[in-house]
Amino acid sequence: MSASLLGVIICLVFSALFSAGETAFTSLTVFQIESLKRRGAGGTIVERLARKPDELLATILIGNNIVNITASVLATEWAMERWGDWSLGAVTGVMTLVILIFGEVTPKRIAIAHNEAVASALAPLLLFCTWLFKPLVVAVNTLSSLITRLFGKRSRDSLSMETMVQMMSIAEHMGIIDYAKSSMVKNVLRLGSTTVQAVMTHRIDVFSLAASTSADAACRLASEASFSRIPVYEGDSENIVGIVSIRDAVVEVLNGRGDKRLAGIMVEPLFILPNKPIGDLFTLFKKRKETFSVVIDEYGGLAGIVTVRDIVEEIVGEIYEGSEEESRERIEKRVDGSYIVSGDAPLAVIAEISGGEAPNLPYVQTVAGYIAWSLDRIPVPGDVAETPLGRFTVTLVEANRVETAAYRPERVE
Repeated sequence: MSASLLGVIICLVFSALFSAGETAFTSLTVFQIESLKRRGAGGTIVERLARKPDELLATILIGNNIVNITASVLATEWAMERWGDWSLGAVTGVMTLVILIFGEVTPKRIAIAHNEAVASALAPLLLFCTWLFKPLVVAVNTLSSLITRLFGKRSRDSLSMETMVQMMSIAEHMGIIDYAKSSMVKNVLRLGSTTVQAVMTHRIDVFSLAASTSADAACRLASEASFSRIPVYEGDSENIVGIVSIRDAVVEVLNGRGDKRLAGIMVEPLFILPNKPIGDLFTLFKKRKETFSVVIDEYGGLAGIVTVRDIVEEIVGEIYEGSEEESRERIEKRVDGSYIVSGDAPLAVIAEISGGEAPNLPYVQTVAGYIAWSLDRIPVPGDVAETPLGRFTVTLVEANRVETAAYRPERVE
């Protein structure tokens, strides 16, 4: 075998390695890179190379072009020595086909199927090449950066929260994860962007007792309302001064002190603002070992209450404590593709259904608020709100607030 033919074979081998390395590294996900990093030295090199994708890509392309051009030159020289100038066209066609099959397509298909193994195996070679081709890499990247600036600012995709939610939706669609698990994971991811205002019990629905109420009366009233913790007010019902646990009130009654006022057994409430993310509130609950908080508005008045159960229900859905409790799902899909949505359903969930983005309205976090904002008035049954998220048809209004609405995710621009 002649030296030229041997050189062609060696160049084809390196062409295959560079092509496989390019595909393997570009197809690695963030999670695969982190997994490889924990496995040992090879994974550490992979992570090191992946941190500088521009440098790695330039190195691979430079190396690939060098060996492909060299292979073509050597093959042409070998053929012309034997058959003369007339073989030039035939050699060009044959080399193009050979490089395409053995130097590009085949190694890239193998790399796609085994990207982690290929990346780990080729990482030392590619690291050496980054040092070897350093001057060329710097020159190529500098020139390409100058040219790129002519076409606008360079952007780089990042692993955002929206991307994570989309990944869960894709996994659900492919059958990798079922709907229930996917829904819970997406709800957890939304905890950081959903505010207390979207999940709180509004002040008009809050059950509270006066500080002068006796423990005996509190037990009776709480039993009828089925509450275990109750806000306590003094004077005005919006002036919340404490929280009473009905268990403590029962203890007072059993010890013969049923006439003791709630002012003597209540505890100081945890006050929060309505714009606090519920993820932060959940962390605060765990830190302070609390399960109940009072939401106050910017003027210090009562806005509503939030419990740890409200936060848990945002993740797992409605929780029912007894067979007599009425079933109440915030979003129910109908056979015609529309939905029945509760007025207190968060806009983030509606945005996910529609495929759009939740509007940036600080004081509008729920369907009821969004419909009222869209109509610019108090809704009445039968009202239709055409919005960028879809069409809402009001079906039930109580106390000037939308309780339920029919929703079709037909976006209106």
